[in-house]
Amino acid sequence: MTFRGFGKTRAPEFPTGLVWLNSDPLTMKSLKGRPVLIDFWTYSCVNCLRTLPYIKKMYKMYRKLGLTIIGVHSPEFDFEKQEENVRRAIGDLGVEHPVVLDPDFAIWNLYANRVWPHVFLVDALGTIVYDHQGEGGAAQTEMAIQEALQACGVTKLPAIAPDVVSGKGACYRATPETYLGYLRGHVGNAHDKLPDTEEAFDDDHADDVPYLHGHWRIAPEFIEHTRTLPVATEYLRMSYSAFETNLVMGALDDREAVVDVIIDGKPVPASMAGSDVVIDGAGNTHIHVTNHRMYNIIHADHYHRATLRLGVKTAGIKMYAFTFGGCKT
Repeated sequence: MTFRGFGKTRAPEFPTGLVWLNSDPLTMKSLKGRPVLIDFWTYSCVNCLRTLPYIKKMYKMYRKLGLTIIGVHSPEFDFEKQEENVRRAIGDLGVEHPVVLDPDFAIWNLYANRVWPHVFLVDALGTIVYDHQGEGGAAQTEMAIQEALQACGVTKLPAIAPDVVSGKGACYRATPETYLGYLRGHVGNAHDKLPDTEEAFDDDHADDVPYLHGHWRIAPEFIEHTRTLPVATEYLRMSYSAFETNLVMGALDDREAVVDVIIDGKPVPASMAGSDVVIDGAGNTHIHVTNHRMYNIIHADHYHRATLRLGVKTAGIKMYAFTFGGCKT
């Protein structure tokens, strides 16, 4: 959704004492005279990751023409509050524009924000003139940027390409985003289990609902496998509908741990394997989990219904949330 007509709403000043990456601390006062695009994001959010290429493109195209882009990193999960994790993420993602860490949602609240991603455009006078929530709208955002630059006297501007909307092509009903911790999530066979305690789970079955087998702990934000075994006989199982499947995961102390990936009882076909799936010499499929981030498990060119089984044998593997893509990309 996009809003215009903020009138004389002034962009709030950035609080002092926050950590800035890729830049010395910036202030709205020091940036007066330049348009500023403020992007609220977090690095494990699939919608933010789909939008990020356009933010990076705008930065490369317009920074020399007078645009400043600031990424406000407001974390969804506790591990995204850690500076070293965000530093590693922006390095891995190739983020070059300034990023300010907003672990306590100070900037988020100043803008009365509620979603990731969300961009606000501030003109050279410090007034909010445009915002856009969610994915898509890249051409519209770029048009607003050009209008703000033109108001500063910039005349030689590049042509705006047609908008590239995430999920271009056929779209179908996908399994909803599914959180696994007890604060926002629901595990199908956890109705009689205690939170924050190791419990033994027996698998069950229903569509679009995660089920556990083996020994797990359900924490506020995640589920955690609690025992180290010789082989990966314990697992999370999820029947879903989508083109694409992602899962936010992390390993204890960011040490490498292996998660076996099985779809409908077999290894993942190469044509459906996500970017984080490794196919070994025997044709088995795994994910090597280290640092806490979003892992791409399935990336298919066809809409499908399937049962995903993630086998684990290592204690300390944490799983936070599934996201599913219902559009062919």
